[in-house]
Amino acid sequence: MNKSRIETSIPFVGLHAHSVAGSIFDALGYPQEHMDFAYQNGMDALALTDHGNANGLAYQVLHAKKMQADGKSFKPIYGVEAYFLPSIANWRKEYEKALQDKKNKKLDNSQSGTTVENEESKKAMKNILNRRRHLILLAQNQKGLKNIFKLISSSYDKNHFYRYPRVDYALLKRHNEGIIASSACLGGVYAGCYWENRDNGEDAVLAAFRRTTHKMQSIFGDRWYGELQWNNVPEQHELNRCIIQMHHEFGLPLISTADSHYPNPTAWKDRELYKRLGWLGKRPEWMSNELPIDVEEIGYELYPKNGDEMWKSYKEYSKLCDAEYDDGLIHQSITETHRIAHERIESFYPDNTVRLPDFVVPQDTTEGEALQKLTSEGLRELGLSANQVYLDRAALEIEIIESRGFSKYFLTMKAIADRAKQTQLVGAGRGSAAGSLVSYALGITQVDPIKYGLQFERFLTKTGSGYPDIDFDTAEPMQLKEELIKEWGENTVVPISNWNTLQLRSLIKDISKFYDVPFTEVNTVTSKMIYEATPLAKKKHGITSGVYNPTFDEVMEYSDSLKNFLKKYPHIKTHVEALYGQVRSCSRHAGGVVVGENLNEWMPIIASGGIRQTPWSEGQNVRQLEPMGFIKFDLLGLASLRMIEGAIRHILIRHKGVKDPTFEDVRSFYENN
Repeated sequence: MNKSRIETSIPFVGLHAHSVAGSIFDALGYPQEHMDFAYQNGMDALALTDHGNANGLAYQVLHAKKMQADGKSFKPIYGVEAYFLPSIANWRKEYEKALQDKKNKKLDNSQSGTTVENEESKKAMKNILNRRRHLILLAQNQKGLKNIFKLISSSYDKNHFYRYPRVDYALLKRHNEGIIASSACLGGVYAGCYWENRDNGEDAVLAAFRRTTHKMQSIFGDRWYGELQWNNVPEQHELNRCIIQMHHEFGLPLISTADSHYPNPTAWKDRELYKRLGWLGKRPEWMSNELPIDVEEIGYELYPKNGDEMWKSYKEYSKLCDAEYDDGLIHQSITETHRIAHERIESFYPDNTVRLPDFVVPQDTTEGEALQKLTSEGLRELGLSANQVYLDRAALEIEIIESRGFSKYFLTMKAIADRAKQTQLVGAGRGSAAGSLVSYALGITQVDPIKYGLQFERFLTKTGSGYPDIDFDTAEPMQLKEELIKEWGENTVVPISNWNTLQLRSLIKDISKFYDVPFTEVNTVTSKMIYEATPLAKKKHGITSGVYNPTFDEVMEYSDSLKNFLKKYPHIKTHVEALYGQVRSCSRHAGGVVVGENLNEWMPIIASGGIRQTPWSEGQNVRQLEPMGFIKFDLLGLASLRMIEGAIRHILIRHKGVKDPTFEDVRSFYENN
């Protein structure tokens, strides 16, 4: 790409865009790739509106700050493409009725001796379960962003989630302040009016449009926009025509959007393959097993277009679909996006004030006073309160902890440790945290750092950066997390997400499977390539011993088997390079949780497998939570603690005559021995 920015004559900002961070197997490229291209392509802002979540928002914020530091003027706009139904309560009634009808049908079949599944009832159930309409929501300010977070968090609770997180009019009415909304795409709110009524004629379609317009304007007022898009799909132009009719009847303001799903014009084919990889083994009937030859075959281009490209798409696709429009009206719908971005939406970053729970600080005291008091009490219980060496060390540590603003962190960690000790064995403490006398006095660790000559400075210094990191070992970490969530609330304790990405070996196998490359040929390459690359990569770095995992580039460079394979199948090489590292799925961090109060107001809490978790990650390669104001607590499982606990129970039963040992019995034996 030419490093000089493109100059455009029509001001435009993309207010509808998706990234791989939040629209898995639908959009390609991380938010920063989309932002960098948009900037080079002449835009000075871009909204991120992933499907049903704001999982990419941390990437967006951190990259916007980097761009700002590099002297690039670029405004991040925060949003979501929510899944919407008019009434979740009515939808649930319909779902439960269909479920009961299905059960009754099965009962009738079993009584009549038949076992034939009614195909119509299956289709009806599937239709109900998948039903949702798209709705774009954009934050105008901090209040609007908090409301979007609340809407997303609510959409994942048990009353609103089934297969998809959903919002309805009732939720929008409660949490619409500071939000601009638009009608989205061919799967959107207005599109639903079109698809559900078109068989009944134009009057029925327009009547549904009027009802929806009236309802949305009653909630959002002039913050409700009709969204026009430009592609080679005839139904899109029917939809556009109806939306423009609402403009004439209701004064509905209009915008045009690019609905971008990949970061540059050349990435369309990789995105098509990425979509298909998401369907491997369960491909729907409508999805072809062959990739389009060129983008015109698809009928739309979904990259971050600039204003001139939007105008060109409008002229080209309206002509192809033989659709007539008012040029002035469409030009205004394109430029209106720029006015919204710079006049209706504030320039701001999400509030990243660190949020730790207030309830860990006793009433009528400060967190610093509480830490000093609890440390003194802990030293007294340990029999160390008269030892000046310990008192001096404790005073020094508390001074550093308070100067860094970490008092509440230690109080929170103590509250977790105290709760854990009620039901299970905990570890003695490991890593640099074992060098803290304060941790020892609070009962977070069980190792006397002065006795063993452990240095506090390895753990914390006055001039360091970042929060402390205490690995807290327990016998049953999942049980502890559940207890904390139950006691403190699901918006106070939230497990941390991990994002699994497409790795080299599995990616080569998946792409090869798509292209029907023989499995034995693929397996031969993927089983050898790491072993071939490792010694050469170690030699390059001067490593003579130990385990080494070669990087993606090193495997591509040093494995002869892989090089020959990709030379034979160059199209696979192109896809591998484009798709490596894209998101594959969401899982959960092995031990990490975030602890705070009313977290659903400060982050959009998502759910996986019924368990609520963070939208952002914190790990070796990605650090998003702490810069956004959320502190990770590592509650880790130690198998040896479980084994010790089990061994003690056996000893108590076999040798001490305790028939059914309680945990109190186990803990007492453990501490005494």
